Amino acid sequence: MKLEKARDRFSPLVELRANLRAAFVDLFRQEFSYSSGHLATILNGCLFAPSLLTFWFVNGVIDFSTAIAIGTVASPAGLQLRLLAYVLLVPTFLLVRIVVHLLHPTHRRQVLGGACPNTRLLSLDWFSMGILATGLPLALQDLGPWLGMNAVFLLGVFLLPRPLSPRRGTAIKLLAIVFGVALFVYANYGAMVTELPPPRTVLGPVATFTLGDETTEHLLRLFNSILFGPLLVSVVGVVMNRVLTRPELTEIPLINPALPRRDPDLVVVTSAALGTSFYLTVVTAATGRFVLLP
Repeated sequence: MKLEKARDRFSPLVELRANLRAAFVDLFRQEFSYSSGHLATILNGCLFAPSLLTFWFVNGVIDFSTAIAIGTVASPAGLQLRLLAYVLLVPTFLLVRIVVHLLHPTHRRQVLGGACPNTRLLSLDWFSMGILATGLPLALQDLGPWLGMNAVFLLGVFLLPRPLSPRRGTAIKLLAIVFGVALFVYANYGAMVTELPPPRTVLGPVATFTLGDETTEHLLRLFNSILFGPLLVSVVGVVMNRVLTRPELTEIPLINPALPRRDPDLVVVTSAALGTSFYLTVVTAATGRFVLLP
């Protein structure tokens, strides 16, 4: 009798424990469900995704090595400043994305309800572009090699293959890309190799045409000004987004994996402008240099 009374007394607690355990298991499963759950909302890419860190590292290695090669970084101090901004890039991007989602009425209801919005408002790829694109005038000071390389790309990738079969067209495109890059490298660095003829005697204006120091300085101040910098970088981003995702390039098997996917212009403009503003804020905080107008 006493055993039955004790069992009756503790049975509500046992039932409560079982119910709590079942509820906790259901909640745990829901949170790690691919389509719903607050943890899934965070980890599946709505507010954060582990893949962002992989992109951050790989993209950083590629971008900074390219920037050094083409000359968008003028000095070790400028490189250190851009590296500092790149270290702060991911947490800043995540914070901006969280704020954007929570400010949007529909997205706020979805996020707080444990679902990830389907609409992509920001892109880390274009957000990070502002860190290095502000140094673009330095790379374009030697304008001749850029014009020569892009003229080869225009003819060999976009114009000449049109009347050809897909197989021959792809071969022409690959040859044009290799030749254009080789032309750019030779025009910029061929003078360092004594065994080769001087680029100015072979290529003429392609190797010698440059922008003046005053013009370069003015463009640099324009790209790094608070009022004009985000707008100019956004325009560059839209042009790159449209050119790099054209079928003439995406149909090349060896090139396609390295190309970005086409994003809506609004995503590109918003991300590039915010990324540029972030970088200019880091510059102001680190150096005290604030350029409102060029």
